[in-house]
Parts: sequence; structure tokens; C-alpha cells
Amino acid sequence: MTRATSSILFRTALAYLVITVLNITVFVLLVFENQIDLISQNAVLSSLNAGTAIKYSLDAFAADRKPLDAAAFQRISDMAMKAGVLRTTVFGEDGKVLFRSGAAPDPEAPAADTATPDEFTAINAAILKRDFEAKLFSHSIDMPGRTVELYLPFAYAGDRTAVAEVTMPMQDIARQLGYLYRQCAIIALLILALHSAFVLIVTRVLIRPLRSLLTATEKMSRGILEVSVPVLREDEIGQLARAFNEMSVALQRMRQEARESNPLTGLPGNLTIARRIDERLQSGAAIAVLYCDLDNFKAFNDAYGFSKGDEAILYTRDCLRKSFDELDIRDGFIGHEGGDDFIAITGFDTWEPCVRRFMGLFDGGVSLLYSEADRANGFLESVDRKGRHQRFPLMTVSVAVVTNQWRSYTRHEEIAGTAAELKKLAKKAEGTSGSRFAIDRRKDAGETLPAEVSGKQE
Repeated sequence: MTRATSSILFRTALAYLVITVLNITVFVLLVFENQIDLISQNAVLSSLNAGTAIKYSLDAFAADRKPLDAAAFQRISDMAMKAGVLRTTVFGEDGKVLFRSGAAPDPEAPAADTATPDEFTAINAAILKRDFEAKLFSHSIDMPGRTVELYLPFAYAGDRTAVAEVTMPMQDIARQLGYLYRQCAIIALLILALHSAFVLIVTRVLIRPLRSLLTATEKMSRGILEVSVPVLREDEIGQLARAFNEMSVALQRMRQEARESNPLTGLPGNLTIARRIDERLQSGAAIAVLYCDLDNFKAFNDAYGFSKGDEAILYTRDCLRKSFDELDIRDGFIGHEGGDDFIAITGFDTWEPCVRRFMGLFDGGVSLLYSEADRANGFLESVDRKGRHQRFPLMTVSVAVVTNQWRSYTRHEEIAGTAAELKKLAKKAEGTSGSRFAIDRRKDAGETLPAEVSGKQE
């Protein structure tokens, strides 16, 4: 099965075509049958009027009590011709042909001396209707031959009965059938036009937008993310197109961030971090940017090696993520500048519980990265940058919190400058143990008020 024949459009169009043809056929047949019945009834009524006149003339034989001789048959033939009868046949009660005149249905067929089984049945029916229902005659319709067969029972020579079969033409049947054919054709064309208009509307309103979405989706599946579809309406299709365009923008951003992400942590890198900070600042929202830096990381990395150092970096990332998840900070952002430096963005209302939860998680499990001896000692011995043996405490984290709640910032570089000052204050804070944070509450850069430093008090 090809792609074209397996598409929902093809199958829907095929099913709709079948339904349309069936609809037209059934409707036209109903109209045709109904009109044929009316035409037949009109033709029968016209024929019955003539048949009634012939019947009363035949009943004159019963009054005269004369036998059916050549003169009587000639009289019947003349009377039938005046009434427009095509042919006349007189049967006896036993079905024997007593008289026949007019053109035969099949000139090449030999004339029968007795009635056919169908004619014999019609003869008996006409006699029974006369005797028990007081009907003047019975009739049958021959639509292919466009004639009406009248069976007229009459008495002659006293108590004997004969039945005259007269074949009457359906008057004006050709013209009426022509009208009927034209009427059915017009109805079929109107139904076809209505269905065609419906198909055009569905194609324009539904199929074309879906095809545009399909084409754009196929491009996106090939890695071409810079695609969009026009949003022309506000209905469900328009909402779908708008959602698709938003998804395209989000995927472009995700791809860009993936290219710029840190290979170790998978978090967005410097370019993405700068762009996100600038976007938040330009939106005018009150935010807090958290600059997180590990303390004593170099000593740990030198003592345990790069593999354990990477483990410490990943541990820090996981603590940040867990703090955001536990507080359900859905609009937050976490990035990795490189090394042991992380940056997170939150709303101003959530920065403090987020920072405190992050420090609590970090301090609660960081000792597990050390050996049992170092964990028991609470420090590790290593060589500093000058080659001297020193004792280094277990790693902690210093967090610099920069917010635009009290002080206006326009670019990420301004925030980074303030964060550098705060990290120094946090690292040099006295009277605290474990991780700590510093937040700048100054209202402008000219103030010299000290920043607030908080952590575990010794």
C-alpha cells in the first residue's frame, strides 16, 4: 500500500465518495419510484374512465340477450377504437378466445386460441370482483409496454359471461417520464453540488491547515527547526498552529542550549545563562540570581582525583535540582558556568527557601564523598598552592544572591560584578560553619552598607 492510499485524507475521501454515491442513488430511486407510481395512477385513472364507458356499452348485450356474433364483435371493435383501445380480445368463461382485434404485442407470434395462465387468472379475478365486490372491472399495468390492461366482464345470451381484455395506452407517458428523468437528474446534481461544496469547505478549513502542519512537522523531523505555520484563525486549528509555532521556538532554544551546555552536567552553559538573565531583566520581573561556588574544591580534587571531583560537581547539580523540585519552582533555571561554579535563577519570593534548602541538602551529604578517615576527622590533609601541607575542611558551598528587587540592573554583566563581591564576603564570613550565602540589599551602587551574610552560626 502506497503512502497516498494509506493516508487518512485518501481513505476519508474514498469513504465520503461512496456515501455520496449511495446517498444520491437512494434519494433518486425514492423520488423515481414515487413519481412512477403517480404517473401510473394517473394513467390508470385515465384508462379507467375509458374502460367505464366501454363497460356500460358491453352491458347492453346483457339487456338485449343476444349471442356474440360477427355483428356484435364488430360493434365491440368499433366501440373500442373510438375509446382509443390498442387491441381487444374477448374471452369466454373457460378462457377460450372468442374474438380478437387490433395489433398484437408480437406480430410474429401465432395467435393463441386460449388465454395464457396470467390472462386466465385475470379473467377469473374480474368475474369474482364483479360478483362479490360489485367492481366493474379489474386492471393490470404493463410499465415496459406502457399500457394498461382492463378486464371487463359482461353478460350475453342470457346467463353466459364473457370477459373483454382491452389494452389502453398510457396517455402522455413519454412526456411525463421525460419530466421525471430531468427531475431526478436535477436532484442528483443538486446533491452532488452540496456535497462538493462541503468537501471544498472541509478542505479549506481542515485539510489544508493539517497538510501545512504535516509539512512543517516533516521538516522538523529532519532537523529543520526554523519552521512555522501561519495562524489565521482562533479556533482549534489556529490554537494547534500556535502551539506548533511555540514548540518550534522551544525546540530551537533547547537545541541552542544543548550546543552550549556543559558536557559533564548537561546544564546550560555561559551563553545560555547570560541570555536567560538578560531576558528576565528585560521582562521587568523581580528575580534573584544565585551564584554558587564550592569551597575547598581544589583541595578535594587534588587529593581524590578528577573522577571524584566530577562526582562532587554532579552532586552539587543534583542538590540544586532537588531543591527546585521540592519547592516546585517551575519557572526556575539552573546553569553551569564551568568548574565548580553554578548559577540559578528564581523569583524573588522563592530565593531564600531555595538557597537554604540547597545548602541543607549539600551539607547533609557532602561528607559521603570523603573517605571514612577524612569524614571522621572532619578535614583532609593536602598541599596548598605554595607546596605546604595544610588541613582543609570538608567542602561547603558559598552562594551570592543578587536581586533587582531593590536595585535596578539592565545587563547580566552588572549582576556578575555584584556577585563577585558577594562571593568574597560569603567566603570570608566569620562566626559561621558550613555553607553560607550573602545577599546585597543596597539600593544603588554608591552605598557602602554591608551585605547580609547568613549560614550556620558557630
